[in-house]
This record gives sequence, C-alpha cells and structure tokens, in this order.
Amino acid sequence: MKGLINRIALVVFGVLAIATLLLAVFNDKGVLQVHRQSQKLSGIEADVARIEAENKTLTEEIHALRTDPNAIEKLAREELKLVKPGEVVLVTPGEPAPAGK
Repeated sequence: MKGLINRIALVVFGVLAIATLLLAVFNDKGVLQVHRQSQKLSGIEADVARIEAENKTLTEEIHALRTDPNAIEKLAREELKLVKPGEVVLVTPGEPAPAGK
C-alpha cells in the first residue's frame, strides 16, 4: 500500500512539475513572451538611437545654416540650382523622363 501511495505521489509531483514548466514557458509572462518583448525592445532602442543620430545631424545642419554663409551658399547651389553672376553652368543629361507621364 505504501508503494502505491509513493507512486501516486511521484506521478502527481511529475504532472505538477510538467504543468509548472509549461506555464513558465508558454504563459503570458513566460520565457517565450519575455524573449519576444526583449527583441521588440532591442528594435525600439535601435530606432531611438537612429533617430537621435538623425536629430543631431539636423541640429548641426540648422546651426550651420544659421551661422555659416558657406553652408547657405552650398544649399542654394545644390537645392535651388543658383549660380553666381558670371559663372557658367554645365548641364549633363540625366535619366530620361518616364514616357506618358
């Protein structure tokens, strides 16, 4: 009789241990969910770092445009295609425009 009780206790303990392990892995706060959230956090942190670097670059560009006449001239030449009086502009053929548009 004592051997039967020990076997039953062992089976119950085994079932409880397996159930606990399954809950630890597949629960909403289990290992898999924690791993997914950790990966998501890493992605968000990478996005934040990229955006902060972009923000720093833009801040430096704003500062240069406010204080450096050469930066303003460079922007006017590149973006607005402006030239100084007496300069000659050489235009090279670019890609052809799409047909029908």
